[in-house]
Amino acid sequence: MKALLTPLLACTLLGAACTLQAGNGAAVEARLAKQLGLRAGDVTASPVPGLYRITIGPQVAYVSADGRYLIRGDIIDMQDGANLTLSQRAQARLAYIRQLGPADMIVFAPPHPKHTITVLTDIDCEYCRMLEHDRPRLNAMGIAVRYLFFPRDGVGSVSWQKAVAVWCAKDRKVAFEAAMRGEPVKSATCNAAPVAAGYRFGQLLGIDGTPAIITDRGRLIDGYLPAPELAYALNLPSRPARHHSK
Repeated sequence: MKALLTPLLACTLLGAACTLQAGNGAAVEARLAKQLGLRAGDVTASPVPGLYRITIGPQVAYVSADGRYLIRGDIIDMQDGANLTLSQRAQARLAYIRQLGPADMIVFAPPHPKHTITVLTDIDCEYCRMLEHDRPRLNAMGIAVRYLFFPRDGVGSVSWQKAVAVWCAKDRKVAFEAAMRGEPVKSATCNAAPVAAGYRFGQLLGIDGTPAIITDRGRLIDGYLPAPELAYALNLPSRPARHHSK
């Protein structure tokens, strides 16, 4: 979202020169995208007249047709109580994960997975270690687990260095399993861009704790769930949740 603030601030300073007049929907979408520095497909009409949805990585917000007002919140359909933004955020998360791809992850998967979860993890996080302890059981239940690194203490921290050491290890899976057991991993250097990519993803999501679990429906489970509860949650309709994280 920070990337969006610069063009919005510039428009505030320029005043009327940045204001867009309402008109043809497609034309407004194109002009808003240009104004905000987004791709054309990142601005689409919302169910509310005069309000447009903007997708910034895995995040969803709304902007008025004239480009003046930015709204960060949910659209609720009062007729049926449906949270329309919830499904839009889920789709945005999945689209962002597809852009990253499994090449930037450490993947533990059964031969024919029934579900796939993508986990933002921190090697020094107690609940992340509990999830990794459960991971063989999750695999046996038909759940693939894909890990992205999110060292909560930031770039250059001890946790960051451990993540880089694991990523640069000759056998990443073996190194990851050892690190999550609290064993030291020999330092190594390589192109550790995937560590930065995972960290960036977590920042865009706005998470401050780990593990953060994204299901194959795009639902965000903010924290640890024991294997049986997590397996059960994967078969439930999308809904917000917050559980054990640290």
